[in-house]
Amino acid sequence: MEGTLSQDAQGQLRRQLAAYFLTTFAISWGIFGSALAFDLAQSPVLILGIWGPSLSAVIVTAAFYGTDGLKRFFRRINAREGLKWFLPLLGFFLVIGLAGGLIGSAAAGIEFDPKFWGWAWVAQVLVTQLLIVAIGEEFGWRGFALQRLQHLMTPLKATLVIAFFHLLWHAPTYWLGQGMHNVPAIWAIFFLLPWIILFTWAYNKSKGSILVSIFFHATSGAALSFAAFLPSESVIPLFPDLITMTWLPDGLMGPYLGAAALYWVAAIYVLRGGFGGLGTPPDFEHPLEAAHEKQNAKVSQKETLDGLVSNKAGALD
Repeated sequence: MEGTLSQDAQGQLRRQLAAYFLTTFAISWGIFGSALAFDLAQSPVLILGIWGPSLSAVIVTAAFYGTDGLKRFFRRINAREGLKWFLPLLGFFLVIGLAGGLIGSAAAGIEFDPKFWGWAWVAQVLVTQLLIVAIGEEFGWRGFALQRLQHLMTPLKATLVIAFFHLLWHAPTYWLGQGMHNVPAIWAIFFLLPWIILFTWAYNKSKGSILVSIFFHATSGAALSFAAFLPSESVIPLFPDLITMTWLPDGLMGPYLGAAALYWVAAIYVLRGGFGGLGTPPDFEHPLEAAHEKQNAKVSQKETLDGLVSNKAGALD
């Protein structure tokens, strides 16, 4: 989509993206910072911070396009498309977690013993990931930001921009003991980059279904628990020192890096054109060029009327 819009339309998208990212960080970091200042790290108020990306998408969409724009935006949930993806995504992330954990453990010379805590636990984790994390973020990162970025640049460049802001957005969670993986940040980035590439593939392949993005985030997040390839938080808690650490003791990184390696294999395959490559960005749901043309028509009409009035006045003189 790069280069297919007029300069005015591209300017509109850039203004919307600037408003979106500023609003997202203002909401989320404002709440995260307040939680740190007032010792509310375990308070439910943090959920509003996690919902910052999606809340921002709704606010900015309403500001630019009003209630009709919100209706168009929410139609992109596309439940029929989304429901077809749920079980395949759940299976994919379970296989990646178990196979990657096994491969990484074998490479590190440690035992991989993921514990299955029952379907009730899996359901609980999925519901939590769905309602708090996935719905809280995916109307924003993919539904709003990726949708617009891909109309300004290539899908890969758009993916890297999303990766940068997504990872930066998570930074305060190290001080809250929430959110990011409990491994050194450099390796969390190594894990999340191919994950975000595959995320763009799923988004484009599903024609921009926001529900598919929600399921992608929820099922992959749940796999961190029921495939159990992360170190136990009782052994390695989430804390700020992970930002500067580079490794964990006693081979604890083995299962995690094994899963990350499989993500990279899948992501590189997609980037080389497998499964159709990153795909074609879905159509933009709001009138960009149409609005521009309408405004031009109004200006042209006004200039014509002004010209007629001027000519008539000249004739009377």
